[in-house]
Amino acid sequence: MRMRKARPERFRISLRDETGGTPLPLPARRMWPIGIFLGVAFLIFAGIGWSQIDSMRGHQVRSVFDLVFILFQGFWVLGWSVGVFVLGALTVLLLFYGESARLHGERLIVTPRLGPLRISVEYDLAKIRNLRLERAGGHSWDSVRIRFDYGGGSTGLGDTMPRSEAEKLIAVIRQASPDASRVEADEISTPSVPPPSKAPSPVRTAAPPIRQEPPPSITSPSTLALIGANLIPLVGVLFLDWKLGDVMVLFWAESAVIGFWNVIKLAVVGKWAALFAAPFFVGHFGGFMAGHFLFIYYLFVRGIDAAGPEPGVWAALLDLFVPLWPALAALFISHGVSFFTNYLGRREYLGTDLKTQMGEPYKRIIVMHLTIIIGGFLTMLLRTPAAALLLLIALKTATDLYAHRKEHAR
Repeated sequence: MRMRKARPERFRISLRDETGGTPLPLPARRMWPIGIFLGVAFLIFAGIGWSQIDSMRGHQVRSVFDLVFILFQGFWVLGWSVGVFVLGALTVLLLFYGESARLHGERLIVTPRLGPLRISVEYDLAKIRNLRLERAGGHSWDSVRIRFDYGGGSTGLGDTMPRSEAEKLIAVIRQASPDASRVEADEISTPSVPPPSKAPSPVRTAAPPIRQEPPPSITSPSTLALIGANLIPLVGVLFLDWKLGDVMVLFWAESAVIGFWNVIKLAVVGKWAALFAAPFFVGHFGGFMAGHFLFIYYLFVRGIDAAGPEPGVWAALLDLFVPLWPALAALFISHGVSFFTNYLGRREYLGTDLKTQMGEPYKRIIVMHLTIIIGGFLTMLLRTPAAALLLLIALKTATDLYAHRKEHAR
């Protein structure tokens, strides 16, 4: 049975070589085949991205459809470019790969070098078990690898090397750590698993219970701001003669506001890793938003039975969004209040990682979009559009409030 990869005691990343201790001469590990493979993948992915960029050049924007289509391509290229950049960076790093090891005090420190990066991986010598040789291939012991068990897994030291050099390295490690396992001359190539200890199991104390944070109260600043922002469309329908298309576009724009604040959350959670995660999120979320706006515009704003020439893109967008700017500002402020009072104030970011945070907006906006689309169709079918719009606003507000309280109940 193959053991899983051992997890080191600790690791750190730096840009300079560390000194001190007893160096262990390791053979050069051949990483250039992987670097060449990744380089070929980089060229293929970069070519696909460039073809999309080239197709966008000279594209004339005459209608809303043209604008949304080129925006969709742009968002796609942005998300794709993150993968292209990662492939290019890995290609360069692996082509200049190196590895060193040293004994420093009671630690074995292995340092892979990826270009300018030094990744120091540390193992406590007292915890190393079953230090052994394994045949590199075939039935000959002329070329071997050094392996050892650590924790619940197994790992290797260096690459294939002559047996005489490997035995010298093992002798040096054994001198530094008398508890290291003895290497027998006829050891088989499969790692052995030490028998289970017969010592009595330690008494485990019960883990402290996880405290469930209650959702924000109905009178909390974030909840009141959310309700207030959702009441603005009500004023628009009753006093400003807003139509179904205006309300649907406003609800669509709220998803864009949620996406904006989620980029800020990614920066809080991921820190430097957000430099890669945020563009990727903007790419796929922006493409989703572009496709949804196309659906909203031609179904609820322009209408499926619209006749005559389509208005110019900028005139259409100004006529659509300028009357909505007070409501858009209120939505932006509402989600900003929630960010500062809940995400930062209640420290909701503590139990979140990048992967979880990237998927958080979809949990909320998919339910909200289904609600407003179904409500929009019901509004088109009813003969009293004002009453139907009020029902749509009430339904969306209730759904939004439920999602808000569920999201922040942690």
